[in-house]
Amino acid sequence: MLPASIQSLIIASIVIAFYVIDVLAFRRYDQQRKAKGRGRAWDFTLLALAACTLLIVRPVLLPWLGWRTEAAWGLILQGAGILLAAASLALNAWGRAHLRQFYAERVEVQPGHQVITTGPYAWVRHPIITSFFGLIIGLFLIDPAATTLLGMIYTFWDFGRAARQEEKLLSETLPEYRDYMARTPRFLPRLRRQK
Repeated sequence: MLPASIQSLIIASIVIAFYVIDVLAFRRYDQQRKAKGRGRAWDFTLLALAACTLLIVRPVLLPWLGWRTEAAWGLILQGAGILLAAASLALNAWGRAHLRQFYAERVEVQPGHQVITTGPYAWVRHPIITSFFGLIIGLFLIDPAATTLLGMIYTFWDFGRAARQEEKLLSETLPEYRDYMARTPRFLPRLRRQK
């Protein structure tokens, strides 16, 4: 497996890349919002940054919370984690580019809200949440530890719950969302497209 300092550096790079995408997307699309306020929820952002800081320093400062092997497959899993995290960052940016001003860190319907069915939304209803799932799985593969395992459990619980809340709100507010839900899977695309 990679040395602890390299693991921390890779995790920090992934976190920085995510927040660069995040800041650029909010800066570009928040000004197009018709709802009051901003799309960012600072309580969530600060909690996420604190968790990311723990994930970054864990390999170096808390090595006993992690699991290591010197077998070659450990390095292969870490490489797979890096690739999965990179693909998840790309999916996140792609999803944000299509969702634009309708993205928010809370469940909401904005004035003029519409169902987005382009880009990754043609394949899944929640590509940004799928990207969060991919990111945390990638981080767990890079740094198999109690901290990333807890982060993974929390991510799947919290974003799964948020997706259900959003679907309920959008299907009640936007009638066409029910049809979209019927033909588009929630998180993972179908292997075979429906006709």
